[in-house]
Amino acid sequence: MIAVCAAILAAVLTWKMWKLKRDVYEFADALDRNLDAVIRGEEPEEIQGTEDSLLGKVNEKLHRVNHILEGKELEMRQNRELMKELISDISHQTKTPVANQKIYLELLKSRPLPDDAGEFVEKLEHQTDKLEFLFESMVKMSRLETGVIQIRKEDSDLMETIGQAVSAVVPAAEKKRIRLSVETDRASRGLMLPHDRKWTEEAVYNLLDNGVKYTPEGGCITVQIRQSEIFTEIHVRDTGKGIPVERQAQIFTRFYREPEVHDQDGVGIGLYLTRKIAELQNGYVEVHSRPGQGADFCVYLPNS
Repeated sequence: MIAVCAAILAAVLTWKMWKLKRDVYEFADALDRNLDAVIRGEEPEEIQGTEDSLLGKVNEKLHRVNHILEGKELEMRQNRELMKELISDISHQTKTPVANQKIYLELLKSRPLPDDAGEFVEKLEHQTDKLEFLFESMVKMSRLETGVIQIRKEDSDLMETIGQAVSAVVPAAEKKRIRLSVETDRASRGLMLPHDRKWTEEAVYNLLDNGVKYTPEGGCITVQIRQSEIFTEIHVRDTGKGIPVERQAQIFTRFYREPEVHDQDGVGIGLYLTRKIAELQNGYVEVHSRPGQGADFCVYLPNS
């Protein structure tokens, strides 16, 4: 009799363990499916007749989470649209007064003025150019951040893109007698790389412009293109003052200016834009530098 009871008890325990194991697997599978649905932005599946069960309670909360996420996504889209309108308004409203200022300055310069007045007009013209540059940089940054401007990658000759960026910085480099050079290995010549030409040119130009600003007269800036297995590297090396290690993470943040260079023109957006442009093309930016030994900025762009 005892043996029979023990056998029945063992059978019941075995059945309960099997049922518990099955329920756990079913719960895990259902939870996994519903979590995947929430991640994809879809509604979790309905679980019938299990409102009071653990799976039913979890599923009900997943539905709530999904509705909250949908509301947040709608709010973000609305905010993005408002930001687009605001950026467009700022861009439009600032262009006209700045353009008018430039016209009035040209009229003043075309007329005979006392020596001290001429000096003030030149200073005012310089400040107007700085103001225009600031507004343009702010609009570029905002458009990239809010997705107003989309990165469009196409197979294009990378050297042509680099050449455009170098050409744009030549006048500033010549004023400081800075030697510009471009180096490529054999594999990089005529390299067709998927990239957005306009914005990649902007990213490289920002690095070159930065190098010209902080490289002393008679220095040199070298652009080097290298292709590795996964990425193509665009190096911009200068013989400037260098950057301390503890500041190298900060220089890519918005509006950061090195303490020693506040007398230099600039608003601290160029390196931030370069990093943002690289990231939007699934790449990244690095810097290697030591004080007094110049800097090596490198943009990494994926080969495919």
